[in-house]
Amino acid sequence: MTSVSIYLILPYVGAALAFILGKMNQKLAFWVAEIVGAILFGTSVYVFMHYGETPIDIDYTWIAYGNLTLPLGIYIDHLSIVMLLIATGLGFADIHFAHDYMGDDPDQPRYYAKVLFFIGGMILLVIAKDLIGAFAGWEFMGLASYLLISFWFKTKSAADAGMQAFLYTRFGDIFLLAAIGLLVYFVGNINMVDLDSLAKAGEIDKTVAFITAIFIFLAAVGKSGQFPLYPWLMNAMEGPTTVSALIHGATMVNSGIYIVARLFDFYAYTDALLVVANVAALSAFIGATSALVQKEIKKILAYSTMSHLSIAFVGLGVGSLAAGMLHLMNHAIFKALLFLSAGAVIYIAHHTKDAWKLGGLIKTAPYVALFMAMGSMSLAGLPPFSGFFSKDMIIAEAITHGSPFVYTLVTIAGLLSIAYITRLWILIFLGEPRNEDIAGHVHAPGNFFIRLPLGILAFVTLGIALYQTDAVEYIVGHEIEEPHVKGLLVGLLLGMATLFAIVVGLYVKGMNLLEKISKHRFMQIIHQLLFRGYYVEAGITFISKNIVVNGIARALRWVDTYMIDWVVNATVPFARMIFRGFRIGHTGRIGDYIGTYAIGVAIIVVAILIIVKGV
Repeated sequence: MTSVSIYLILPYVGAALAFILGKMNQKLAFWVAEIVGAILFGTSVYVFMHYGETPIDIDYTWIAYGNLTLPLGIYIDHLSIVMLLIATGLGFADIHFAHDYMGDDPDQPRYYAKVLFFIGGMILLVIAKDLIGAFAGWEFMGLASYLLISFWFKTKSAADAGMQAFLYTRFGDIFLLAAIGLLVYFVGNINMVDLDSLAKAGEIDKTVAFITAIFIFLAAVGKSGQFPLYPWLMNAMEGPTTVSALIHGATMVNSGIYIVARLFDFYAYTDALLVVANVAALSAFIGATSALVQKEIKKILAYSTMSHLSIAFVGLGVGSLAAGMLHLMNHAIFKALLFLSAGAVIYIAHHTKDAWKLGGLIKTAPYVALFMAMGSMSLAGLPPFSGFFSKDMIIAEAITHGSPFVYTLVTIAGLLSIAYITRLWILIFLGEPRNEDIAGHVHAPGNFFIRLPLGILAFVTLGIALYQTDAVEYIVGHEIEEPHVKGLLVGLLLGMATLFAIVVGLYVKGMNLLEKISKHRFMQIIHQLLFRGYYVEAGITFISKNIVVNGIARALRWVDTYMIDWVVNATVPFARMIFRGFRIGHTGRIGDYIGTYAIGVAIIVVAILIIVKGV
């Protein structure tokens, strides 16, 4: 009970304290956040170490009015504990890293308050037993993400990116709210544990279950940056890099996968997993191919996030909760490492984000180069790093249980990981700086607050590879039989080796050849297609602006001009007509008034007689 109270109260109290005390002394904002983050992570470790054989199951009632009861229960099992360790552990590392990265920012109290509020929202989501509590945590994160992405709101691009993230994710959230309404009306239950049990027993109408599952997945599409609601994820890079690490590694984007994983039996009861698998495979392919041509460090990693979260979704979609959640866990660790490494690079290069302007930083920051290389190898899926095991497992599951469309796209996306991450690492660390403003002006990162989180995460992404089988059994609660596809491992390793050789050849020795290839007209068209993310954002903007907004605006203007204005304008001559009619009877002669009075009385008497006679 004490642990639950800490989870439900401490993040929000800490957010308030960080803001209030930080206004007195900026350093206090960091230390409040650091202490709160450490307590939350320590609590998660404690729960993990002392978890019994049965879940922590606590029932609360939020609202009770007549026959209406809205529960707000708490449920902590193995799945919740994994997510709590990710959210609080990576959140704590992110706060520690921010000491130097945000050290010169005058608004640190506001920053740390929002970060703690953000972590609190994720915690509420993963420990909520009912969809009402999950929805509250879901919305807390949505609000906090808007505030963090637009943290530097005085810059128009940051303000716009925050608003875009808010609108895109709110569009998805409408469907989650609709799903809750459907479940209340048709099932009478929004307890996620009960929904899984009812689905396994076949006690929910399949049509209702399918529509509800698709609605929840649409909400997950918005939160986790899947096709077609992924553009906000790329533009969210306008926020501080520490925010990017938090959103892309520890919390927000994982929430969509978690909600599907929590309701996995409910999804398996219908054909909704087929939709999940196909949308995710397409998203993985779009993300991986688009990452190949991006220039900004954080956008490359953002498209990588889209691709790898989609790979995890594919694992769920082809029916493997173990594979999907294992990759989510591995991805959270190595992606947080990569984003914080990118933050260190941006920090030492005076906030330069364009990878093409960098180069040669291995001389200035060898530790950052090493740690980012370790994260890159895990992302690429190279043994013995953790990403190798989960990615290989998902591709095998997709080949065994998925359609050709699914396993083809997810395999391509998995292979391309090594291409875009090797390209990024080479552009940053090898060669010489390609911009005069950067050359000679970089400085080494701090020893403790920058390097410590990177070193710990690098060690974890390597060390946790030894416990992949244990992690899978912990997540699902039993041993699983992994699919075996003959020749898959050899094929993947050969494919990655080939792509690695091509990228190294082009970006280390073959820059002239690369320049010639890039000037070809067809390659320029392909480059723009990938660089613009297949123009999905442009398409959404066109539809929303020209069809929805302008179309509705024109319709409303026509109604306003030809209907409302006509009615308003018509009241003037109508009022004048009434005025003239009444004015006729106002002659100023007493005889006219008496005559009018007599006629009126006569009309009233006749009307009364007619009514009485009719009765």
